[in-house]
Amino acid sequence: MTKLKAIFHHFSLILKPLKHSSAAIMAHSYFFLLVITTLAMGISVPLVLGYQLIVNQDQNANQYLASLQKTNIDSAHDWQVWSKNNVFDNEVIFIKAITHRGHVFYSENASRVANQKHRPLLFSNNYLLDTKSWFNFDSYHLYYTKTVSQYGNHFTVWINLYKVVDIIKITLYTILTVICLTLIFGIWRVWQLSQRLVAPLADLSSATEKVSLKIEQSNQGIKDRLPEPTTPIEVNELAKSFNQLLDVIGEKEDREKQFVSDASHELKTPIAAINGHLKLIKRRGQAHPEIIADSLAYISQETQRMQRLVQNLLDLSHAERDEIKITQVNLGSMLSEIAANMAFPQEIKMTTPGIFIVSADFDQLREIILALIENASKYSSENKKILLSLKKSTKNTILEIKDFGIGIPKDAQKHIFERFYRVDESRSSKIPGSGLGLSIVKELADHQHIQIKVFENHPQGSIFQLIFPNEP
Repeated sequence: MTKLKAIFHHFSLILKPLKHSSAAIMAHSYFFLLVITTLAMGISVPLVLGYQLIVNQDQNANQYLASLQKTNIDSAHDWQVWSKNNVFDNEVIFIKAITHRGHVFYSENASRVANQKHRPLLFSNNYLLDTKSWFNFDSYHLYYTKTVSQYGNHFTVWINLYKVVDIIKITLYTILTVICLTLIFGIWRVWQLSQRLVAPLADLSSATEKVSLKIEQSNQGIKDRLPEPTTPIEVNELAKSFNQLLDVIGEKEDREKQFVSDASHELKTPIAAINGHLKLIKRRGQAHPEIIADSLAYISQETQRMQRLVQNLLDLSHAERDEIKITQVNLGSMLSEIAANMAFPQEIKMTTPGIFIVSADFDQLREIILALIENASKYSSENKKILLSLKKSTKNTILEIKDFGIGIPKDAQKHIFERFYRVDESRSSKIPGSGLGLSIVKELADHQHIQIKVFENHPQGSIFQLIFPNEP
């Protein structure tokens, strides 16, 4: 007994953490549904079957009573003739006849049934219960009785319902046996199936914990990915979604690390130069005062460069976090105002004036356009024009900013929106800038779902496109 208790205790410890698992929930749900089904079938099937059997017995009773009503039973001879012509089971059907003269006749065993004390059932006086003891179920005898009268004769029929009760018992026991076997096999099968279904989820959860722990313990970033089981499809899609999320987070983390590295490098250069000139002034300033002015000029230049870099970094940070206020903007009017009022070395020409309404944040859109025009101006000579044009299709409104400057090589076009990227340092080293301007433009455009593209402007220059989706 002690060993059995120990085994049961060990088994309960194993099952305890599983009671809230998907397998346990499915098994509980199946068990509940099966119990409800069992009760419904256990009650409805015997009732329907019993009712149908009793209806058949009632029809038999009516058949014999109808026969008695058609027969003029006035003497013992008449009763014997009727009894010979109507054969029935004397253990099931019992008949009592009382003639108008007061003669009483019984079928075989009917007197015993007629003289017993019966208890009518609550729901009908046609059903009588005969029992010697309430606790002895084998002594229960259930009868269906019916009485009719004809020409002063009274006929009573009792039908023993033990066959009906036996059939109902057998049916009920059979149903319960089948359902119990189904319950045992079903719970085992459901548990097995649910375990097979949740196993990929358990593996996915375990892999997630391992990846999370590895990320906490390592500084190498998010490199590992979760397994993608082929079945079930929902778990496969969940794993793919997790991996896509990890890809996005990993890419963002890599960009942030690269951004910090690039920003540190960009700031280190002017700081080193400033520090070098300060040391030069300290070491040789008194003996050679003429170097002080040159060093201070260089320090001022590097300080301004740092100031622009820090301001661009702040602008980029704001572009990533600022909330946008989408309104209806007349793009044609905005371009006309910029072309007429903004001072650039080149001529800014609006080639397609008109009304072009787009959905955007007014201030951020103006900042995007000015940054692209400024970029075009920096890489174009003063005698070249910068053209602004608009066109509209069924799906989009497109703004083009076209310059005739030094252009952007095709292999560099996919990198120009990366932070601190500058095309061909040998060509652009004399052009002021931090390499963050187009990154800020791309960030502002993405926040407003504005697509930005760049193309070569043959024979010379570049074309930047801003593509706005039209309102449905």
